[in-house]
Amino acid sequence: MGRVSIVKCPDYAYEKVESAIRQCIDLLGGINKFVQPGQKVLLKINLLSATAPEKAVTTHPNVTLALARLVQEAGGQPIVADSPGPVPYTTTGLKKAYQAAGYLGPAERGELELNWDTAVQALPCPDGKLIKLFEVIQPVVACDVVIAVPKLKTHMFTSLTGATKILFGVIPGLAKAGYHAKLQSGEQFADMLLDIIQAVKPTLYLMDGILAMEGDGPGLHGNPRPLGLLMAADNPVSMDLAACSIIGLDPMEVPMLRAAKHRGWWSGGWSDIQVVGVPLSAAAVPDFRKPARVARDARGLDRLTWYQRMWAPAVKQALTPRPVPSAGRCTACATCRNICPQQAITIAGGVALVDDRNCIRCYCCHEVCPEAAIDQKFGPTGRLIRRFGLFGYR
Repeated sequence: MGRVSIVKCPDYAYEKVESAIRQCIDLLGGINKFVQPGQKVLLKINLLSATAPEKAVTTHPNVTLALARLVQEAGGQPIVADSPGPVPYTTTGLKKAYQAAGYLGPAERGELELNWDTAVQALPCPDGKLIKLFEVIQPVVACDVVIAVPKLKTHMFTSLTGATKILFGVIPGLAKAGYHAKLQSGEQFADMLLDIIQAVKPTLYLMDGILAMEGDGPGLHGNPRPLGLLMAADNPVSMDLAACSIIGLDPMEVPMLRAAKHRGWWSGGWSDIQVVGVPLSAAAVPDFRKPARVARDARGLDRLTWYQRMWAPAVKQALTPRPVPSAGRCTACATCRNICPQQAITIAGGVALVDDRNCIRCYCCHEVCPEAAIDQKFGPTGRLIRRFGLFGYR
């Protein structure tokens, strides 16, 4: 387990961000510990969708810009890349996401280099538990060093999206949906995410928590929440454990951290976190709002007791909320239909319709809807089960 540095930064004013990032990385040994002269450095940001920075969905451009300049000081050649989820991996899709998230301006001024190469390349993962070969975006293979720049956000499916999930973005565009279709349990999906970490091997993680997201993240259903924090670490598990401590989230509710414990990547205790800079107690936010309905709760359908398993097949649909498009907010843009791994969504009468029989509850549609028009709702049986605590659920 590596160290996690925490530094306060009240807002995104560039000078404050640059100073805080420098301090954050200096607490870990300085940028020269992670970047050598002449190296090509991929700054893998969170570019979930074409969303403005103030929505707290994407990594803020000033965080990325300050980090890029620090890499340049070390003699590295930074390039910014990600593959947004709800669109095909094309230059058109990239441009739309870059522009909305505030990256085109710095790029046009020559302050940032953005990736426009939409080629895909195989990346072996011989030590992977589930996946032995990934198809990833070209910069992952072309660069010498990867620095991941996650956003501190809640997530309806995984409770938290941070350092242990940020690399899912190296899977190109709509190919992400295939992983949701194949790996339908939280544990399987988490193991795949850890396999990506083993394959990509980022040197450093820098988390944008200046404006975080609480509630029903990671998309527009979540709410921006100012935290005024930046964090750096050379270990993704350490970083996400620190994030859990700050927002008051049980790490065992995060599938990636459960899977990491099973792999022996941490002991399961808070003592594994080694913090420098601002103490966790000073950074903690006691009233941080978690997802209202964690899609697969801390126990998960595949973690039931024997008597719960007897009933699980009959009530499986009831124990997880259904994605329900709102006729009043849906614009029939078909973003949800295009990303659905099961092809369970159609457009009819100017609104999206979800075939509940084919829906696997991956919540890709909820995550990427540009209008926040897809709600999570339990059916009558599910509401009854949760109201009275039947089968151990509330």
